[in-house]
Amino acid sequence: MPSLIDLRRRIRAVKSTQQITKAMKMIAASRLRRAQERVVSARPFAQRMLAVLNGLVSRVEADTHPLLRMPDQTAGRPLLIVITADRGLCGSFNSNVIKAAGQFIVNDAQGREVALGLVGRKGRDFFRRRGFDVRYEAAGIFQKLSFTDAERLANAAIEEFTSGAASSVYLVYNEFKSVMAQKLVVERLFRFPDWSWRPAPPGPRRRATTSSSRSPRKSFRRCCRDTCRCRSTARCSSRTPRSSRHR
Repeated sequence: MPSLIDLRRRIRAVKSTQQITKAMKMIAASRLRRAQERVVSARPFAQRMLAVLNGLVSRVEADTHPLLRMPDQTAGRPLLIVITADRGLCGSFNSNVIKAAGQFIVNDAQGREVALGLVGRKGRDFFRRRGFDVRYEAAGIFQKLSFTDAERLANAAIEEFTSGAASSVYLVYNEFKSVMAQKLVVERLFRFPDWSWRPAPPGPRRRATTSSSRSPRKSFRRCCRDTCRCRSTARCSSRTPRSSRHR
């Protein structure tokens, strides 16, 4: 049986550990709050730049700029940029991105070889061990992330596309929604998608990842179908939504 002195030493050790972990928790919360504020504050600028880009793409010809050209699908190969974290212990944050990248390589590449651009140590280690052709990699940049890092990645993607080595460039990443939820996005960068609101040709089509790909009329119709029992937009004015009926 331990003596009284041993019990007191044990109590002091546990209290000291609690103080250390409490301080670490406060520092982590402060860092997370600052990072979240930077993401939220930068989002309006990104949305405005996307709106400007939408207007330019819909008003110019394809041969105006090399990034707007229609590449030869048989000459090059897709370039997939995978963005993961440098560390683990974050749930399915990294595994979801790696899984989406694997599904793209198997299903969406249409049997062609895919080149990879890897950002983050977890994704780099995973794909490097499996013998993929890595055209660009960057690890350890999230501690002091700057515009220079994004510019270096963009220049590598532009060089691959304009030189003809890549027929298209895609980006796989987690879009921040909240601390507990992230949205997995597979987005095409080059050739620039046609974000203008035009009628699509008949037949099956793949759902676009950009928020401006669906017209307001179609969004309204879908909203009505989801909230009304009538399942018809022509009669939505005479019917009440489900949510209001059960109140």
